[in-house]
Amino acid sequence: MTQKYEVIVAGAGHNGLIVAAYLAKAGVKVLVVEGQDIIGGGVMSKEGLAAPGFVTDMASVCHGFIQPNPVLKNDELELKSKYGLEYITPEKQVAVVFPDDRAIIFHRDVDKTCQSIAQFSEKDADAYRKFYDLTSKQLDMLTAGLYSPTPRFGAFSAALEGTQEGRDLLHAMLISGNDIANEWFEDDHTLIACNRFVSENMMDPRVDGSALNLYLFIPVCHKFGWPLAVGGSGALSQSLGRCIIDHGGEIRTSSWVKKFKIEAGECKGVILESGEEILATKAVVTNFSIKQLDERMLGAENVTEHYSTRVKNLCFQEYQAMLQGYALNEAPSYKAGKDVNESFLVEFAPDTMLDFNKEFDSYSYGQPWTTSPLCMTLTRWDTSRAPAGKHTLYLYHYEPYNLAGGAQRWDEIKEQVADEILNNYRKRTTNMGSENIIGRWISSPLDKERRNPAWIQGNFNHIGSQLIQQYGNRPFPEVQDYRLPVEKLYLCGPSTYPGPGVIGGGRAAVQVVMEDLGIDFDDVVG
Repeated sequence: MTQKYEVIVAGAGHNGLIVAAYLAKAGVKVLVVEGQDIIGGGVMSKEGLAAPGFVTDMASVCHGFIQPNPVLKNDELELKSKYGLEYITPEKQVAVVFPDDRAIIFHRDVDKTCQSIAQFSEKDADAYRKFYDLTSKQLDMLTAGLYSPTPRFGAFSAALEGTQEGRDLLHAMLISGNDIANEWFEDDHTLIACNRFVSENMMDPRVDGSALNLYLFIPVCHKFGWPLAVGGSGALSQSLGRCIIDHGGEIRTSSWVKKFKIEAGECKGVILESGEEILATKAVVTNFSIKQLDERMLGAENVTEHYSTRVKNLCFQEYQAMLQGYALNEAPSYKAGKDVNESFLVEFAPDTMLDFNKEFDSYSYGQPWTTSPLCMTLTRWDTSRAPAGKHTLYLYHYEPYNLAGGAQRWDEIKEQVADEILNNYRKRTTNMGSENIIGRWISSPLDKERRNPAWIQGNFNHIGSQLIQQYGNRPFPEVQDYRLPVEKLYLCGPSTYPGPGVIGGGRAAVQVVMEDLGIDFDDVVG
């Protein structure tokens, strides 16, 4: 018999899981359908990828931006109090290490951060304190807007123009991260550290619209830090799964959705690759990429030419990433010293903005880059991720998907590029010889696309965060309210506001779904 549910959530990324968890808590009969063998999407960890007994985060690690979200801040789903979610927040957050092994250390403590910046520029240290004072006052306003539906871009901009604080934010929205850094700081070391923060959203820091990343990253670093979930990044997804099941919801893995069942302009359910149909009487919510939701998945008769053109013309992010997960006998020891060893996130960078910009130019021409990795030894804080006394290494590097000569070349050069990154990393450590390495796992941009169909061209952000595709423009105005152009079909996830990263934007999407279902969201969370 054909199975029926009130709501089906297609895709078990953390945003889809959040939608399902709130609906299940509200008493809705909900089913989550996921193609992979475990839930989580980009918030996923697996044991045994690098070596048996070692846990590797397969994409995301830091969960800073979801900390102010009421889903965690108020524990609205009891993920922390009932379903086992636990975080550790290191004191030394980020170390940006330069070629001479001097480093800017971003501590939770603002004073200590300023002291670190002062070794390069006293003026920048003073400016950093002022910048933090400004952005920390605006953080509540910024983050409050991340977890509820956003107004249309015009209304949002008009509202910001009403106050000086709002006009400052509007200014930051319209320029690049590099621009805002140059307005505040003078020394290349400080500029590089700030631009590296901006680039974490997979945006070239010189692209207009990227400056607001700095308005978020710096105050979040000090107010909330960059917490890691005990047991792996996927612990967040697993706690959501337990919440869903505990409230009567169901989760099916290894069940790929082929298309949506649409009749007379209304979504009736999903059709799996196996041919099985599962029906939804009230709604279907998907956290697929908007790029997947074209006439092939929705049916040509159900979408307009205007919609199809909008989807086709959406831009991807400027670059993607290569990730290596290592199983180690001992934790890496950095030549830069104790403070860097004790830093949660270590990034290597050049010491001039000219060389920094060359890296991003390289990506635009399809050329790999291997000298600026981001590294984390998570077992320094969370020993549950490896056998006793052993360690893991998360070694991450921006890379282009579209290589000069074609993306398929990744199959030919993946090992070579990974080895070059490792060799450059070894030069900055004292103990990363082959005798320290038990095993490793490599994921190229092409591998990411193959693993997750929503990550087209390796884009785990789905689409870029250029201003034209952000805020009330994400993914485009006709779909900015999470409602797709088919009745009872909704979109959540990175393709929608607030965009990519572990933010928990599914909380905003579920409010729209509940409104249409006649459910009072405040009653559910209150």
